Amino acid sequence: MKILKISTTNEKEALTEAISVLKKGGVIAHPTETVWGFAADANNKKAVRKVHKLKETDPKKQLLWNLPSKNWLNLLGQKLCKAHKLTKKFWPGPLSLVIQSKNSGTIGVRYPDHPLSNKLARFFGKPLITTSANLKNKAPAKSAEAIKKVFQNKKNQPDLILDDGSKSKAQPSTIVDVSTREVCLIREGAIEFKKVLQVLARQS
Repeated sequence: MKILKISTTNEKEALTEAISVLKKGGVIAHPTETVWGFAADANNKKAVRKVHKLKETDPKKQLLWNLPSKNWLNLLGQKLCKAHKLTKKFWPGPLSLVIQSKNSGTIGVRYPDHPLSNKLARFFGKPLITTSANLKNKAPAKSAEAIKKVFQNKKNQPDLILDDGSKSKAQPSTIVDVSTREVCLIREGAIEFKKVLQVLARQS
């Protein structure tokens, strides 16, 4: 578990190293606009399994994807009328959406309002897993030091921690399922569900 201090002077080099870790199937811990999170290649099954091992969660549990840009919503999903209404208002920001996938089933997607989270996905060029940095049923980590404390004696550890010195205070993202006719709240977080419903109720 390597901790890399990141600043404006070394950001490019740090991101280059982070992308190299991601391409090798590694897991990175980094800040977001909500709590600290783990990132991994969403299309690499081994990397996704590694995230589950880190968090000690069920490998069958679906994890959210951090999109490189808003345009990826159209590339991945279908029947996106409700999703587009919400992303116009809340993206980038702490709202995660469960949408109908073009392949099959559903997928949870997010476009954070945090420069480092967005640069990671954009430089990587495809979606990354985004999930809170914590063990199952434990509170999410809110700093690099907290992640180190939790995982330093664990068999499974993140490969790299990008430490910008920040400490998050916000709640996790709000997760809303818009894959069916009836909009469903999965988790209320930084955005109140009533505000989501208000946006959906407005005429286009």
